[in-house]
Amino acid sequence: MVFSSYIVWYLFLAGVASGAFLVASICCAVDAVRRTRSCEELAGSAQGGFLIAPVTVALAALFLVLDLGSPERAWLVLLAPFESIVATGAWLVMLFFIVSCAAALCGLFMREVPQWLLWMSWIVGGFLAIGVMTYTGLLLSDLVAIDFWYTWLLPVLFVVSSIATGLAAILVVDALMAKHVQKTARSLWAVGAVLGVFECIVVAVFLVGRFMFSEAARASCEMLLFGDLAAFFWVGVVACGLIGPLFVHILATKVRGTALILVSSAGVLAGGFFVRYCIVNAALFTPMTLGGFA
Repeated sequence: MVFSSYIVWYLFLAGVASGAFLVASICCAVDAVRRTRSCEELAGSAQGGFLIAPVTVALAALFLVLDLGSPERAWLVLLAPFESIVATGAWLVMLFFIVSCAAALCGLFMREVPQWLLWMSWIVGGFLAIGVMTYTGLLLSDLVAIDFWYTWLLPVLFVVSSIATGLAAILVVDALMAKHVQKTARSLWAVGAVLGVFECIVVAVFLVGRFMFSEAARASCEMLLFGDLAAFFWVGVVACGLIGPLFVHILATKVRGTALILVSSAGVLAGGFFVRYCIVNAALFTPMTLGGFA
């Protein structure tokens, strides 16, 4: 493996945290602008995202420190924020943790939060969240020695997966805490279905593009589709993360219940983890060529 298993968890948890915060910020901003009953319910359903974000990103930071090997190395990374994409990402994660903690504490302990403070946390935290979810894809695509990762589609895939898993985490929290599933929560769930379709398309285009790019990238694709990682890809990514949740959405047109949302969202979360697991583990270094000979 190019990266340890700690990085897989880091990529996954950072994606969930940033996606959850972004979804919650958008829902609350819509409520602040429109001021309707349905928008208020939408913001209420998404509130869990502000609690999910700081806890999950703190766990992500812990896995990053474990991968670096010691707190001293993590400190050295923070002292040089622009020397590498890892250092830049570490600063993004730290700033995002601070803003998400502030937003969560305001929601928990302040009876009335000033509008300017809310908007500042949504906007600043939202941009940091986008930075974190994009960076997790750039961390891999920046490695030119690995053809399988060297594509702009990888950050796109990670952004879509981050938003989908963040939304799924919000739906799980809302379904577990609410006595009844509100119509607005079902609307959020429907958005998750749209994201699932888009993620299917991005995964397919990504694999086709990598299969045609080079022999090393093709070998990585074959490892996913037919080789050692095939079970993780077909069961974890395709069945649990993509096809399964979409099937549950179709089933929900005839049968209703909180259990369907929980099952579908759990599948999306599992799929988000296995997307990163498969992509990290399928990496193969591209053979270097000197003077025309491999």
